Amino acid sequence: MDPSTFLYDVSPAIIEMFCRIMDSGDDRFGWRVLAVQIVPSLLEVRMLERAELAGRSPTRELLWSWAQENSRVQDLLNLLKDMGHLRALQLFTSQVQESPLPSSDQQADSKGPMSASKDKGSFPLEATFQDIIEATKHFHPDLRIAEGHFSDIYRAHMGDQMIAVKLFKQVKMQSWKNLWDVFRKEMETHLLYQHPNILELLCCVSNEDRYCVLSPYLPNGSLFHRLHHQEGEPPLSWQERLNIIKGTAKALYHLHTAQPCPVICGNISSANILLDDTLQPKVSDFGLARLRPNSSNQLCTITLDTKSHSNLAYLSEDYIRDGKLSSSLDVFSFGMVIMETVTGRKVKEEVPKQKPLRELLVTEVEDSGGVDSCLQFLDVAAGRWPTDIGLGLLRQALDCTASRHRSRPSMETVLLALSKILPPPSCPPADQPRSLDDGNPLKTEMSLLSSIPVEHDEQLSLPGSLTQEGPNEYSQSEVTFLSDVGGASGEASADLYSSWPVQCSCPAETGGLPCEDCRANGFTPNHTDSPQSNSTAVETPAKERLRNKLSLYNKGLIHSEELFSETGLQ
Repeated sequence: MDPSTFLYDVSPAIIEMFCRIMDSGDDRFGWRVLAVQIVPSLLEVRMLERAELAGRSPTRELLWSWAQENSRVQDLLNLLKDMGHLRALQLFTSQVQESPLPSSDQQADSKGPMSASKDKGSFPLEATFQDIIEATKHFHPDLRIAEGHFSDIYRAHMGDQMIAVKLFKQVKMQSWKNLWDVFRKEMETHLLYQHPNILELLCCVSNEDRYCVLSPYLPNGSLFHRLHHQEGEPPLSWQERLNIIKGTAKALYHLHTAQPCPVICGNISSANILLDDTLQPKVSDFGLARLRPNSSNQLCTITLDTKSHSNLAYLSEDYIRDGKLSSSLDVFSFGMVIMETVTGRKVKEEVPKQKPLRELLVTEVEDSGGVDSCLQFLDVAAGRWPTDIGLGLLRQALDCTASRHRSRPSMETVLLALSKILPPPSCPPADQPRSLDDGNPLKTEMSLLSSIPVEHDEQLSLPGSLTQEGPNEYSQSEVTFLSDVGGASGEASADLYSSWPVQCSCPAETGGLPCEDCRANGFTPNHTDSPQSNSTAVETPAKERLRNKLSLYNKGLIHSEELFSETGLQ
C-alpha cells in the first residue's frame, strides 16, 4: 500500500480491522480523539455518537466522510503518530511492507500466484505465470475471446479444465499504479463478495508489469453476445431472460448490502453479465468498483473516469454531469440492462440519428400516457410474452432509469418487485383441462346423458348409459354445444323424458293412467319402455267425470269454476 493511496481505495479488510481497533479504544486511543482532529465542529462528533448508539461503526462513518475530501493514507498516519497510537500505526505499516506498490524491480521475483485473503481462504487453483503463457500459447490472438478497456480475455486449457484468463493491459501510458489499483479491486471484490451470481475467481497471478485473473470459462458468453450476436445460437426465451434479470438483481443487492463495506460496481452492462451452462447470470468486471459504508442515502464526490466505459448509455446523466457516485448509478445501469433484455435492442444503436433505447421508451410513455403502449417493443424472438410479465419488467426498467437519482428505487425494492413477477403456472399433460377442440374427435355415441352427474350405482342402472374410458368434465355451455351437435349431425338428441319412465304423482291418478295436466305437459309414459306398458289401463269413475267435464268445458257449456269444482256430474 502506497502512503499516497486515497482512503477510499484502501482494502476493506484493513479498514475493518482499523475500525475495530478505534471503536474499542479508550478515551486516549478511541475514535473520539481522532474525530476531534478531523471534523470541524463538535456537532459532527455528536452525530457520530448517535451512529454508535444505532449500532454502526463511528470510525467507519468518520473515515468515509473524510475520504470525500480526497484524504490519503499518509494524512491518517500523521494523525495516528500525533496520537501515539502504535497499534493502529503498526496495522498500516505492516501492510505497506507486505504489499508495496508493484514495480518492475519489486516484481521481478514474483512469478507465482498471489496469496488470497486469510479471512476468505486460498484460491481454488494454483498456477504460475509460465503456466498461463503455455496455456494461452503466449497470448495468441486466436485464443482471445473478448477485449475490454482495461483487459483482454483469452481462452485456455489448464489440465482438464477450460478457463478464461483476463490479462490487464496498460492503456495510453497510464501509470502502473492505476493498473495495479484496477487489478487489486478486481481481486478483492471477487474474494470478499462471493455470490452464486457473481463470477468465481480461480487465481490471481502477477509477473513484473503484467497481471492476470483466472476464472471459469463460460461457453455461452455474455448477455450482450446472446442478444445481439447469436451466431447460430437460439434466441433467449422470455423465461430465460426473466431468470437472467432476477439473478443479476440478486447479485447487485448482495453487493449493495455486503459487509464490511457495500460495493458500487459502476460498470454494469450486458457485456459484463456472463452466462453459464444453465444460462444463469454471473456479474463480472469489478475494475471500477468502489467501496462505501452502510449509509445508503449518502452521496459522494468520487468520480469515475467516463473514458473507461465502453458505452456511456449505461450511465445516468446526473452522474456524467455532476460526478456524484452512489448506489443509484448501479440501479440506473441495471434498468438499462432490463430494457435491453426485454426489447432485444442495443441501448444505443450504431445507426446515425437513431434514438437511444431509453429515450424511445420514455417518449412513447409520455405520448401515450401509459406503459401499455411499450409492449410493442418487446422482442418477438423471445416468444409470446405474458402481458403482466412484460408490463412488470418495463415498469421496473423505467423506474430504475428515472432522471432524478432520488426517484430511483433501491436494489432491495427492485428485487422485491421482481420476485412478484412470476411466470404463469404450467400444468403437466395429465392435469391439463380437456376441451372439446383439443384435437380429439367427438365420439358419435356420446350423449347428453353421460355428462349428467349421477351416483356410480345409478349410472350402472340407467338404461342405455355409456361406459366411458375416463372421467370427463363439461361446462354448461359445452352441454348445450353437445346437444346442438347431436341434432345438427342428423342424430336424435337425447330426450330426458323418454330416457327414463316418468310416473305421475297426481292424487287423481289411479290405475296407471296419467291425469290431464300430465298429458298436456308431455308426461305421458312411453309404453314401450315403461314398466306398466304391458298392463291394461283401468277407467275409474273420477277420471270419467273429469273427462265429461272437459268435454262440456270445450263446448262452452260450463265455466272454469265448475270444471275444477268437486260437485256436479255426480
